[in-house]
Amino acid sequence: MARAPRWEPAYCVFFEARQRSFMRTAYAMLGSWAAAEEATQQTFTALYARWPRISPDLVEAYARRVLVNTCLSVWRARGREVLREEVPDLGVREEHDERLALMAALSDLLPRDRAVLALRYREDLSVAEVAQVLELPEGTVKSQTSRALARLQTALDPTRKEATP
Repeated sequence: MARAPRWEPAYCVFFEARQRSFMRTAYAMLGSWAAAEEATQQTFTALYARWPRISPDLVEAYARRVLVNTCLSVWRARGREVLREEVPDLGVREEHDERLALMAALSDLLPRDRAVLALRYREDLSVAEVAQVLELPEGTVKSQTSRALARLQTALDPTRKEATP
């Protein structure tokens, strides 16, 4: 019987601590729990394979980068197909309707815009941290966030005109 590597307990602790958060971030980017679960599994599989070579102080940033790249790959692979959860025919709460409208509006954004918004507002990262994860200048993260938020507001409130930069 093979022994577990010495580093595996640290990986397991990281997995337990971050798996749910990564699932929610992937869902925000992909709009489907099934796709989010697949992307999260791919992320943690890749992370496991490289774990011994990752510096402990860079694990979080590295893992986020792998997650974002995986989500972008999934998004490109399925094309612009939008996966949506089934909505029951029964009465639906207003909050549920708002969530569906938000997910629909997010699905219309470009994948990079979704990544920026998911990292900024779902993962609560600073502009500098998002820039590091996406390997973009901070100014680009700021402008992309601003434009993506404006597009979301326009999609959620059609009476609002999108500001032109």
